[in-house]
Amino acid sequence: MSSNHAMETTDVLIVGCGPTGALLTVLLGQFGVHNIVLEREPDVTEDPRGITLDEDGIRFLQEVGLYDKVYTEMGSSIGMIHFMTSKTDLHERPFLKFNMDTTEGGTGHVGVISIRQPILEKYLRLAATRHTASQLRSSCTVTKIEEDNDWVYCQYSDVAGTQKMIRSKFLVGCDGKTGFTRKTYLEPKGVLMEQISEFGYNETWVAMNLKITLPTTESHPSFPLWTQGYTPEQVYDFFFPTHFRFICNAERPAVCGRFGPVADRLWRLEFVVQKGEDPVLMSTDAKTMEILMPYLTHSGSKYRVADSNIAFPSDCIEVIRSRPFAFSARRCNKFSVDRVLLAGDAAHVFPPFGGQGIASGFRDASGLAWRLALATRSKTNNYRQLFSGWFEERKQQLQLSLAKTIANGRLCTQGNTWKFWFTKLVLRIMRLIPFLNRLLEKGPRRYGMITYRWKDELPFVNDSFGGLSLPQVYCCPLSASSKNSGVMFTDEAIFQRSKTGMFQLLILLENLVDLEATRKSLLSVDDLSDRHLLAGEATFIVQVPSVRDVPANIGNDVFRIATADEFAATEYLCKNRPVPQYYDMYQMKRDLRGKKFAIVRPDRFIYAACDTVDQVYEICGQMQQNLGLQ
Repeated sequence: MSSNHAMETTDVLIVGCGPTGALLTVLLGQFGVHNIVLEREPDVTEDPRGITLDEDGIRFLQEVGLYDKVYTEMGSSIGMIHFMTSKTDLHERPFLKFNMDTTEGGTGHVGVISIRQPILEKYLRLAATRHTASQLRSSCTVTKIEEDNDWVYCQYSDVAGTQKMIRSKFLVGCDGKTGFTRKTYLEPKGVLMEQISEFGYNETWVAMNLKITLPTTESHPSFPLWTQGYTPEQVYDFFFPTHFRFICNAERPAVCGRFGPVADRLWRLEFVVQKGEDPVLMSTDAKTMEILMPYLTHSGSKYRVADSNIAFPSDCIEVIRSRPFAFSARRCNKFSVDRVLLAGDAAHVFPPFGGQGIASGFRDASGLAWRLALATRSKTNNYRQLFSGWFEERKQQLQLSLAKTIANGRLCTQGNTWKFWFTKLVLRIMRLIPFLNRLLEKGPRRYGMITYRWKDELPFVNDSFGGLSLPQVYCCPLSASSKNSGVMFTDEAIFQRSKTGMFQLLILLENLVDLEATRKSLLSVDDLSDRHLLAGEATFIVQVPSVRDVPANIGNDVFRIATADEFAATEYLCKNRPVPQYYDMYQMKRDLRGKKFAIVRPDRFIYAACDTVDQVYEICGQMQQNLGLQ
């Protein structure tokens, strides 16, 4: 294979264009890394599988220029997450609530949105078309993978059934848990999907997606609630209430709630298949309706009508998905062998309790893209260190994501045990105390942003705030000549598309007094960092929301932090999403504990933070060695 000089060549070959592969090709395109994606399906799969995306996931969509689609076409904020026990009353008072509408997780976004996965994938693919370095080839099936010291060789059949060959410096398998890359090529090389959860929950569930049509006085003239003056929208809200619900019922645990854009009226229900039940049979229309309709049947007394029970019209419910799935929390024992790597579901799978599936694949792509950009450069020979560091970081993040998932899962599946009832009692008491209730409503976000623990060969500096996820707040440029004079996310300022440095330098100022002196003192960082960091691309953010006496020639690289009210008043940013609640505009300064300089990686993790220019120079001088590029 390696002797074929006519063989097509690219830097990175991606197998699979689900959410992970799609985001990876966009990020590589932004770096100018030539990549080709081979996707087996002819188009985006219309089956809406994953339905949630956390705030990190929203930040990634923002990074690739899709923020304007998040709340208009992809989805909506999930609101509250209710933990309750009734198997018939979705309006039961919850014993625990998480508020996902708040902006306190550190990214500037709400905690979780519900999405339509096909729409998300469609826009990721469209984003990839903006970059000439990225190519997508649909209806292509990989049939063989080989590699030598310099190349990976891939044989595939195209849409016409023609066998073709392509070689790449690296191949990334994003082709799912049963995909060719891992199952056929890497498993014989010792890459195994292993159980990583102490949860030990191994039941089968059914996942249903429903599309709801509103009943009307014309379509259902005898529906009892019309006599009480209810509108079709009110009927919908009563039977399919807002907010997501974990139904912690010992008889049949379930999860349900709206998802996707509000106007689409989509609803997800997941329920456990009990012992002795056939999972395939339980996913049929007849059986799922047996599970579903008790939730959608209300007592007539609730609405003061004579009917003993009022059921939502079943002919207004369309089942667009109903499939059994087995719970699993597994991760591969390694994510790469030589030049072949795995990402997304090909590398790890999660139970759905934490909504971490798509977001975890996005984190894989974000951490991998800049490493591939470095590794594809001709003088970068020690790519194994780059990828082993990626694996170590991903293991830490996955463990945290799994911990959140397990915590939700245990509450939902503990059943009728003394431990569960004691937990409920304690939580109800805590909710009576405002401070503790506020802490509970934060959910997993009360632990703050992730910080990777340092180990040898990880690409950040130990004891210098390296490994901390950089908080994102809102800001405004100080220059009157700036192209964007309004409120923006700080990522948009720090990682402007025109910048070419691999890492970015962020300087937090208390005022403008030292601005020019600091600018001039940084001029040597370009050579010291081997141009991974460029002084001319530094971003200055003044840590006050109002700055007086701004010089006319201040430059377009200086910003001030912005308030929640300023963000809320900016229609482009706040339309269709909750206004910022519990937003901390000083979070960058607080999390960095007053450090003035921060060197930030493309995946929004801090490489190092320090107090002085001399320390910046020292860090830059060691960058090549720390990254494994020497």
